Amino acid sequence: MRQYILTCIIFILMVFQVSAQSGWTRKAKSYYLLSSLSYYSSKDYYTTEGNLSNTGSRFNSSALLFYGEYGVTDRITASLDLPVIMLNSFSSTETVGGVGSVNLGLKYKLFKKAPIAFQAIFEIPTNNGINLARAKKANELGTFDEINLPTSDGEFNVWANLIASKSFPDGKTYGSIYTGINFRTNSFSNQFHAGAEVGHLFFKRLYLIGKLRIQEKLDSGNENQNGSFLYGEGTTFTSLGLNAIYKLGRHLSVLTGYADYTDLLVKRKNIYDGGIFTLGISFGI
Repeated sequence: MRQYILTCIIFILMVFQVSAQSGWTRKAKSYYLLSSLSYYSSKDYYTTEGNLSNTGSRFNSSALLFYGEYGVTDRITASLDLPVIMLNSFSSTETVGGVGSVNLGLKYKLFKKAPIAFQAIFEIPTNNGINLARAKKANELGTFDEINLPTSDGEFNVWANLIASKSFPDGKTYGSIYTGINFRTNSFSNQFHAGAEVGHLFFKRLYLIGKLRIQEKLDSGNENQNGSFLYGEGTTFTSLGLNAIYKLGRHLSVLTGYADYTDLLVKRKNIYDGGIFTLGISFGI
């Protein structure tokens, strides 16, 4: 059972880092900065077969996140996605913390006028994937068990994405679709993901953005790999989310977000089912 409990932790941390998908690139020398807090808590676990299993122990994770974009040219945008600090615990363990994996991205607009872009994101581990949390109570032998709650999975990944966007004539509505593959190392299975988002501007200050995302497993990986269940191996899902962005001024905005999981398009496997809450502030020119 404990092995099942640990299966989806890295997946949860990965979801915290997912940013908006857009076929547009930033103007040269312009930038965008976002600092946010995220929180997640759940005890409902879906097994590798897709069955709901109440583990009896609640998993909690919170994070301070930093995201930034910079326009290298009008058609090339560089990005940085960094969980500065992540705190993980079960209801039965102490809380442990660490830095999450660093994501460095480059997005290239394929055509001058059409907002279609190719994006490569390099996910760089910040540790070896080991971060032990001590149980609050001693076991039957009088010793304290330790459970691994990593903040980085210890492997190098490359995300390759193709993104297309469109703005509508009213100037207040946009839509984006995207698809891509996560090429994983250390014999983990590669992953396919795709999604869409639609946003609309209300009252000249409030953006509401709806999001849909799916993830599937592409290959079998190395079934005998030691500890592969600790890093979301075989994790699949459908995710639905809603973001609200309120413009405080020309450059400053506040953001709130909520995301959760369903079996709408892809069945939940190897994942806790619960909502992720996000609150942030952004600045861009």
